[in-house]
Amino acid sequence: MLATLELQVSWSTFPDRSLGFAIFFVSVFSMLVGFAAVRRSESSGPAGLTDYVVRVRSLRKATLIIGGATVALVLFNYLADGLPPVASFFGFSTLDYQEYGRFKQVLEPMTAALFLNSLLEPVRWRRWFWAAFAIGIMLAYVLRGPLLLALVQAVILASIRGSASKKKVYIRAVAVLLIALALVNVIGNYRTPQQIFFEFMEIKPEFRSWPMALLWPITYISVPVSNLCWIIHGSHFTEPTLSFLYPVLPSFWAPENPHEGPLSDPHIIDGVHTYLAAYFLDFSWLGIAAANFFLGLLSGFLVNRERISRHLLVSPVLLSAMSLIFFWDFFVYLPTLGELAIQLMVQRFCIVPTRTAESPL
Repeated sequence: MLATLELQVSWSTFPDRSLGFAIFFVSVFSMLVGFAAVRRSESSGPAGLTDYVVRVRSLRKATLIIGGATVALVLFNYLADGLPPVASFFGFSTLDYQEYGRFKQVLEPMTAALFLNSLLEPVRWRRWFWAAFAIGIMLAYVLRGPLLLALVQAVILASIRGSASKKKVYIRAVAVLLIALALVNVIGNYRTPQQIFFEFMEIKPEFRSWPMALLWPITYISVPVSNLCWIIHGSHFTEPTLSFLYPVLPSFWAPENPHEGPLSDPHIIDGVHTYLAAYFLDFSWLGIAAANFFLGLLSGFLVNRERISRHLLVSPVLLSAMSLIFFWDFFVYLPTLGELAIQLMVQRFCIVPTRTAESPL
């Protein structure tokens, strides 16, 4: 993020590099302190892949329930609003992706859970059908964020279940990242025409000849940290608030944000400002330190106190939220909590220890 910030591709990019480095060092130091606070337990060790098995019949029942609920929501939105946003790519009239559909805070976690759970299906045609169905819904609704999260979760699940070396895991991760960036780029180009993208993101003239496949990710990685710097630069802390909890509320329940002043800075683009902005606005620099301290605690717990593979379907949700916090706080986010709730139930009834399960079926 600091490297892309250094490129200064937008007129609105925060010009003072020192503030970005200050945020970085406070964050890293706080996270390391949190990580060091969790000591390795005597029972922790390499995860054994034979400790747990999948109850295939139970998993298929869960998949049918989630898939049926997804179909019901898609049909409801079709009857209410017509064709999904992807239809506009082919010349049909439809609502904008931001305006189309209701209950998307429910639809997003269901499609994400459906995609992740499909990867545990042993029958190939079932696995491909449900995976394609879930990805197809995300594409139809032009959901770039959930699509990226789903692909990251798939890589994490594969690395937990497989016995590949770290080198192969990293190669797979890079390959999936490149595929995800390509998909995000294609969706972005369709969703936002090039000239509109240049104007909205205030791209400087010398960068407008760059390939869009590079300019899209560079811009979307640099914009959140630039926005965060502008927020820190323009805000004045008076008293602690709890606005960081608002994203866990349904959209129709969320109260008015008390920090409209710094959030309405004209330099802020696209309304994204990493996972730290809300904590800074609520608690100043103490919020930045505390948020990263708790991330360090979570990291230490996953590494030292609890084997990640004990929670095959829960860990990918937590780790993907951690992987993409440069963009948004996916921990305090209603769709993430919804997916966690779904996966906790699926984990409870569909994945069991072999020492207590008589049969994987």
